[in-house]
Amino acid sequence: MTLTKEQIQLLNQPIDVKNVETRDGNRSGTFQLSYVEGWHVIDEANRIFGFDGWSCETISTTCVHAEPNSVTYIAKVRITVGDIVKEGTGAGHGNQKQGIGINHEAAIKEAETDAKKRALINFGYQFGLSLYDGKKAWKTTNSSNKNPVVNTVNSKSTTFVLAKQAIEKCTDLKKLDPYTDTFSERLNEGKLTQEEYKKLVDILEKKYLDLTEKV
Repeated sequence: MTLTKEQIQLLNQPIDVKNVETRDGNRSGTFQLSYVEGWHVIDEANRIFGFDGWSCETISTTCVHAEPNSVTYIAKVRITVGDIVKEGTGAGHGNQKQGIGINHEAAIKEAETDAKKRALINFGYQFGLSLYDGKKAWKTTNSSNKNPVVNTVNSKSTTFVLAKQAIEKCTDLKKLDPYTDTFSERLNEGKLTQEEYKKLVDILEKKYLDLTEKV
């Protein structure tokens, strides 16, 4: 599998400024660091590659520092989209005074999320690549003024097609469970029309029946 023309166009679109968060980059607060949140990159991966069009595998997690109130882990994650494989390494820190167990859990989760973001960033702007531009051109890019070629892509129909393909490929009943909530979210975001939403629900119900009969 290779990326489709529509997927490449979506990946090449400028990142929307509203999807970028900022936090203090140093203790004095004189430097602001721009970033995209972990949940957002997963949402973008589902939108562009399809709900069942990509996978994420944690290759390793290693505790590199451990004290009663301070824990640090590093993690390595592999992202696979068809025959395209990207890897990323990230770090996570647990410094809550709520017990060593919670610290380890928080650090591992943060490390895995950070690694996932670093792997997905290799796919382009929608995952935060443009935020590394020292000139910060992304701040002045109007997301509504996209390349004319990109404007030919109907984001709603693309979301529908990817979702439909994901349902058709699915062979595990458990993986179908989150789809209904996801479709509702896309409808509320305007990425699906009411008609497309109803069609997906019908397709999902039929898939449930087909897989149930095979059990």
